[in-house]
Amino acid sequence: MNKLSKLPFLLRVLPEHPVEFYDRVATMLEVAGERFREKPDAANVLGLAEALVFMARTIPADVCPVLCEASLLEIEKRVGEGIERLKGKGPFSLGHNADFALGRICYAICRGLSADVVLETGVAYGVTTAFVLQGLAANGRGKLVSVDLPPLGLDGDRYVGYLVPDELRGRWDLRRGISKRLLPGLLPKLGKIDVFIHDSLHTYRNMRFEVETVWPFLRPGGVLIADDVGDNMAFEEFARRVSPASHVVVREENKNSVFGLLVKQA
Repeated sequence: MNKLSKLPFLLRVLPEHPVEFYDRVATMLEVAGERFREKPDAANVLGLAEALVFMARTIPADVCPVLCEASLLEIEKRVGEGIERLKGKGPFSLGHNADFALGRICYAICRGLSADVVLETGVAYGVTTAFVLQGLAANGRGKLVSVDLPPLGLDGDRYVGYLVPDELRGRWDLRRGISKRLLPGLLPKLGKIDVFIHDSLHTYRNMRFEVETVWPFLRPGGVLIADDVGDNMAFEEFARRVSPASHVVVREENKNSVFGLLVKQA
């Protein structure tokens, strides 16, 4: 959906939700300025298998074996089938979907850490959400809290998390809105977080805000995952500043993009 086709949906927001209208317009302006941002060096990007081996030095549990689990293969199949059903039907672009490489590593880390609290920003159709919830279900414990302002489109709210199977939703708490408004009040209530996944607005300002805001609440040994870190320097600058136990950037399989992982010092 191009900018002009989004305009009617945006104008409908103004009368009843002026704050949301302001947030959406501010987001559009922020995105427009991103093309001038400096980009990080792509020389040290790893594949998924290499990244997991590297991170195994700092994550207490071996996460590599879980990539062969039947429950992971099951959610891959179900999410893939859901994406096929969405083609030509969904109200916003399938380009909002996370790559399956990101989904697999989120599943593996949630399993390896036996995560109790996972926080995610950005849901869209719910690829990553489904993988995380499947990991928590396999653990038999934990909850996922997601913050998301749906992309503009006809019945957009109804399609948020479309790919999440019904039987996994009992562990899911979805909060509607942008992270800048919701995270400051939400984080103290959650307490310590095991895993944080940034997959919302990937601008320099928003990514920097999210990782800096969440990091103090991430438990020692916890993992921060950020998608689309190759478009600006926010993730790399933050990694250098906090000196994590482990820092890796991973190549995605079916998108021309990379995601980053930080393990907090135990």
